[in-house]
Amino acid sequence: MLSRRSALVLAVSAGLALADASVVALALPALLRELDTTVEGVAAVLGVYVLVLAAALPVAGELERRHGAARVGAAGLALMAGASLVCAAAGSLGVLLAGRAVQAAGGAAGLLAAFTLLDGAGRGRRLWVAAAVFGTAAGPALGGALTEALGWRAIFIAQAPVALTAAVVAFRPAAVSHAVPAPARSPLPAGPAAALGFVAAALTAVLFLLVLELVAGWSVDPLVAAAAVSVVPVSALAASRVRGPAAVRAVTGALLIGAGTLCLAYLPGASVAWTIPPQVLAGAGMGLALPALSGELLLERSAGDAARLLCLRHVGIAAVLAALAPVVSHQLDASTHTARLRGVALVLDARLPPQDKLSLAPALLTGVRSKDPRGELRDAIDEQRDQFSGAERATFDTLADRADETLVAAVGDAFDEAFLIAGALGVLAAAVLVLFGAPVARGRLAIALAAVSLLAVPAYALLHRSRAPKPVTIADPCAPRRLPGTGGLTGALQDVALRQLDRSACSIGSSREELVLALADDADAQRFKRRYGVDPRSLTGLLSILFG
Repeated sequence: MLSRRSALVLAVSAGLALADASVVALALPALLRELDTTVEGVAAVLGVYVLVLAAALPVAGELERRHGAARVGAAGLALMAGASLVCAAAGSLGVLLAGRAVQAAGGAAGLLAAFTLLDGAGRGRRLWVAAAVFGTAAGPALGGALTEALGWRAIFIAQAPVALTAAVVAFRPAAVSHAVPAPARSPLPAGPAAALGFVAAALTAVLFLLVLELVAGWSVDPLVAAAAVSVVPVSALAASRVRGPAAVRAVTGALLIGAGTLCLAYLPGASVAWTIPPQVLAGAGMGLALPALSGELLLERSAGDAARLLCLRHVGIAAVLAALAPVVSHQLDASTHTARLRGVALVLDARLPPQDKLSLAPALLTGVRSKDPRGELRDAIDEQRDQFSGAERATFDTLADRADETLVAAVGDAFDEAFLIAGALGVLAAAVLVLFGAPVARGRLAIALAAVSLLAVPAYALLHRSRAPKPVTIADPCAPRRLPGTGGLTGALQDVALRQLDRSACSIGSSREELVLALADDADAQRFKRRYGVDPRSLTGLLSILFG
């Protein structure tokens, strides 16, 4: 029998292997910049680990049956430690992904060995469940704290000694750990099995999409974001201690996950405080649903059972990452571009000297990209502010605030669709359980209260609508419009230039804002050329715009 200390080491290593599915979530913006990749690329850092873990779990289960949990677990955890160091040293996305794949293969063996050696189906059940729930939920918070303190590579460096220590602990019982006959597999009811996959997929939105929105979209400090998302594991661990019929806890938890995730689609503002109530709901739902599904409605009496249920969870996670990452990437690119166009409209319509506008619009907005749009805008605003004083400084500050709130609203729009899809999966998990006959008669009150939590969604939607900034209009260049009217000769010249911009944009079929960005930036010029067939940064294109 394992000592208390050895059991704790193995439980921590199991939690770490599960946390690895999301531990780099708060480091994704840093990876975006340092490895010069895309949202899909950084999603692959999570997705490769999850997918390989799901594929390796059945293999690890068979190896354990043949060679014993201690030997296979020690080898897997040692492999995980070595792969973690490879990830820490990675200088490219390809090397990092390869390291993550090997890390997952080792983690799969370590997870099943921990289940067996802890007696996860018997005396060690509570420790196993705590490791599974807390490890899954705490990944982003742990990774965010390490990223802020020491950089993203520290996430992997810190894992190596933990995994290596667990490998030593696992190997100690090797003398008495031999191959064992394969136990009979427990039944796998279709309803709870589907619900487990849906719940795991829905939780991914909280653990992946939310931190990406906080850090990459809102430029929230990673340490602040880590503290914010710690609400999920704390709520999950507290709710996991609730007792009652498994079916009732599963349905109630799935509804809470759905309600919390759907609320995240309607955040009323770019404040971490607005994310707390949805996280409490989702975290509590996680603590109720996961233990009820994994181990009760779906029996977990052997390492083979554990492998099958962990595989189900991670297939759900991998599927939702593969589906949502391209959606978020496309929406973020499109929303950022729209926000930049609206920013140009704000600059052109501002009552500022025309000679300042010529440099201000490109300086503020051409560098704003989807990797860190708000941070880039803030940097550009800080660089330009000192050029203005007096009444012009006040006008500039108003313009800057309006551009910032417009950008934040656009970033939120980029994540809304993904949160809605993921939240619907949580509600679908509850519906599947009820439709497949989960015995919930004794828990109707609890389920009704959980259903009431769905009212938080329209409440958040109303707050979102009431607090949303007034949209900046991208006006039709072919229609008459009010000009800034700054007065004097320069003001008159500005009005002439703006009318010419409108005429040129009208003749091409674009907006004047698109034309201004295209004139200022090569990437926007190429986008403009693909859409309208004119390169405004070439001499022929410019002549065509002016005189065509």
